[in-house]
Amino acid sequence: MQKILIFDADDTLWDNNRYFERAIEEFLDLVAFLAPDRRAVRSLLSEVEKECIPVGGYGTKNFIRALRETFRRLYHSSDGHGYLAAIEEIGTRLLHHPIQPRPAVASTLQILQFGHRLLVFTKGDPAEQTGKLERSGLKPYFERMEIVPEKDVEAYRELIRRCSLDPEQTYMIGNSPRSDIVPALEAGLWAVFIPHPNTWELEQQEVPPHSRLLHAQSIRALPPLLSFVNASPSGEERL
Repeated sequence: MQKILIFDADDTLWDNNRYFERAIEEFLDLVAFLAPDRRAVRSLLSEVEKECIPVGGYGTKNFIRALRETFRRLYHSSDGHGYLAAIEEIGTRLLHHPIQPRPAVASTLQILQFGHRLLVFTKGDPAEQTGKLERSGLKPYFERMEIVPEKDVEAYRELIRRCSLDPEQTYMIGNSPRSDIVPALEAGLWAVFIPHPNTWELEQQEVPPHSRLLHAQSIRALPPLLSFVNASPSGEERL
């Protein structure tokens, strides 16, 4: 029976967070004269990001706003224009970072496109995420891309309704426990957890055991893993 395979975008199809980590390091270098405790500045930036997300959502532009606001909380003079300009330069580099598919992504999608429906389900700025898919060269493999403000249980239920998905045959594939795995399982889908060494801290969460949870070390394990589930759908399989 045809499966519906839903892929996360950032850090599943292509690397993303490592470029944000690089931007953070550049920011820490920039403000080192004000706040030499890099761990404390990172903690402040994380808190500011949490404040900004409900207002501006996810994505690079909102992250740049968080950098600016973090700087303002560290620098109380009125002559910080040069530093704010440097922050804009950091943001410009981040907005135009390379979009290179992760190892084996293209070759695996080429296999999976035959006999399965392939979708992308991501959150963030629609223009930014659409542009990333275009730049990645992976767009031809996918039937559609769905972009939402937040990937929670209700978003998955709406996706099921909007795309006429059969939960028994639908798999959410991603690296984020918080956005890809836990809410997909709660919505009744299968989920395949592919860990990434640079998963954003705000996306990390414990992944509890579940009968519809599968584990894979890389995307290249998907074809044999899904074939094995066909033969023995016991859940909690690992490849």
